[in-house]
Amino acid sequence: MIVGVLGCGDISKEFMSASRNADVEVKAVYHREFEKASAFAESYGLERAYDDYDSFLAQEDVDTVYVGLPNSLHYPFAKKAMQAGKNVLIEKPFCSNLREFDDLVNTSRANNVYLIEMDRVTSMPNFAIVRDRLGELGKIRACQLDFSKYSRKYDAYLAGEHVNVFDSAFSGGALADLGVYLVNFTVALFGKPNSLIYVADKLETGVDITGVLVMKYPEMIVSITNSKNSIGDMVTTIQGEKATFRLGTSPSVFSTVDKISKAGTERISADQEFDGSTYTLMEMKRIIDNDDRAAGDIRLAQSRKVMEVLQSARKSAGIVFKADEA
Repeated sequence: MIVGVLGCGDISKEFMSASRNADVEVKAVYHREFEKASAFAESYGLERAYDDYDSFLAQEDVDTVYVGLPNSLHYPFAKKAMQAGKNVLIEKPFCSNLREFDDLVNTSRANNVYLIEMDRVTSMPNFAIVRDRLGELGKIRACQLDFSKYSRKYDAYLAGEHVNVFDSAFSGGALADLGVYLVNFTVALFGKPNSLIYVADKLETGVDITGVLVMKYPEMIVSITNSKNSIGDMVTTIQGEKATFRLGTSPSVFSTVDKISKAGTERISADQEFDGSTYTLMEMKRIIDNDDRAAGDIRLAQSRKVMEVLQSARKSAGIVFKADEA
């Protein structure tokens, strides 16, 4: 797998760090402003920089494209890459809505290429520990997850600047940026809920800045809090009749896992050397290099369930992206 990167923002810088840990070769970068592409290439020792997307896609030695662009741009750039015969590693959230998701999946199949979401959660060793030991909790009754992180971009928004992540035209908001990790975690463990409601505090732009998503399962309630204008403890608890799991730090890391029961507190964490980006990229590389279609399809099925939850949550809160109007 040889990768070309789309975008020069913080998320692409995170990808570059993960690529080195995962032994993934990156050769090129694209940005609409050549100066930024060139500076990024120089910073990371990449061979090529482009401001023309067609020229970027014409590289014969690059077989995979990483889409690290604003949310609303995932769909058109990913589709064009797959039509050019490239595998696509797509940032979270996968895209703006289910219509775009289904079209991207159909495009990947029509062109016999891989399409995989950079979810950062389900490939981590500590996620596997939680998944494999859920039975120790007894009947699970409640799950509480928090990802609240005050954004420096919120200050820019308050100062009157345009910020993509707070713009409905760019499919932004707290749920799409932060809550998606927690939805991914929950759906991977418990599947889709029977019902849900999302209560959100919205900006004048129409997107959510803070919100609480409540998901009801037959015998369990899940509560997800996400916020980009407050500071949370970023702790996840899964509460059962026999015990509770408590996961510390952000959901893209989950560096600690404690089991809490009447017998006391026991740390059951794995020796997790990397963050979620690296473990996810390792799995992406394994799937593509080994042509593991079954694993790729499983990940796509998981991503679709997440998209269904996100779309339903936005609908319940009256959040409409520009992409929804297409």
